[in-house]
Amino acid sequence: MKEVLLFIKWQWNKWKFWQKCYMLGAFLLGMALAMPDPYRTYVMIIPAVMLFAALGKWWVWDGMVDAWNSYKKEKSEMFSVIKGD
Repeated sequence: MKEVLLFIKWQWNKWKFWQKCYMLGAFLLGMALAMPDPYRTYVMIIPAVMLFAALGKWWVWDGMVDAWNSYKKEKSEMFSVIKGD
């Protein structure tokens, strides 16, 4: 049993932040389904907010970072073409 807990801790430490948030959200969603009605709604809001935040980050932030890196690369290549390298 101790080896299983050490493995879980080891795996948890290897995960990235978004993976930890996903697992926490899945746990909270499962926990909310077993709760009585007024608490269920409150606890289900947490994974929903986590999901929409991750979706927003993926859709807006990561897209902007990729576009910015592509812009910088094209700009750098353009200057090296102009210089004649």
